[in-house]
Amino acid sequence: MLESKAFHRLAMAVWLFSVASVCYLSLLPGVELPVNFWNADKVYHLIGYAWLGFLPLFAFARGETARNAAYLMIPLGGLLEWGQSFVPGRTASMMDAVFNAVGVFLGIWLAETLMARCRGCKGLGGDVERL
Repeated sequence: MLESKAFHRLAMAVWLFSVASVCYLSLLPGVELPVNFWNADKVYHLIGYAWLGFLPLFAFARGETARNAAYLMIPLGGLLEWGQSFVPGRTASMMDAVFNAVGVFLGIWLAETLMARCRGCKGLGGDVERL
């Protein structure tokens, strides 16, 4: 399943949609968070960028390309943070950029851990050797 072309295409579509959504939401003026507690935005950054780091490892057929695509989410997060300094009601935050990067590394680690566990699973891509 993890090695089928249809699965790669679906993962690619979800990843591209997710990247576009993060870009859009990052540059909206004055976004209200659904759950608000002290530093809640850091949790959103971590989870969002973990997702963006996780998906490319399933979207691309080659492990090196997948990791490179995932690592590109780090400068994207930095550029979006910088872009927020020009958006009314938003501010750029170095800590948000740090949580973006940590999220990417977390997502890569989670994807690689899942793939390693699925190497022996029948029907779930038991031949996942690309990473």
